[in-house]
Amino acid sequence: MRKRRKGFTLVELMIVLAIIAIIAAFAIPNLMKSRMSANETSAVGTLRTLMSAEGVYMNRYNVYGTITQLKTEGMIDNSIATGKKSGYYFGEIDTGSLYAFCFGAVPIDDGRSGSKEYCVTQQGTIYEAALDSTTLKPTVGDIGWTVGTDCPEEFTVAPESDSDNWTPINE
Repeated sequence: MRKRRKGFTLVELMIVLAIIAIIAAFAIPNLMKSRMSANETSAVGTLRTLMSAEGVYMNRYNVYGTITQLKTEGMIDNSIATGKKSGYYFGEIDTGSLYAFCFGAVPIDDGRSGSKEYCVTQQGTIYEAALDSTTLKPTVGDIGWTVGTDCPEEFTVAPESDSDNWTPINE
């Protein structure tokens, strides 16, 4: 009489691996979508933080500040001041005025870390757009953006006037 060996056969192992692969095929895309959504939510929250900090800065100094000035005053944390947080680059777009501001957020890896671009101005509304920001590669710490050089051409200091690209986020 033969002794029966304990263990799994190759067929049983292949079946288990096939089941794991099928489950992973469904789970991984959903996980990536959830991560992207979390990054986008964080980007909007960061822009709200910048907008609030600008309000406090304006009350103190009667002008709007730069990201560096907001950090120096302790109004924003270092992760925002470096220009990179939660899968997004953040930067200030030169408005040419001490009485206006515009901050932008673009995904680090467009389509993977986020699919939308965001901006906020002194008007107090956060706008979103679906732009092609794949060419944007600012270095960390490069927080002063020039439209067409450091950020997409569609970024504007007046998104409320550009409804072709920018849509206000309902709050």
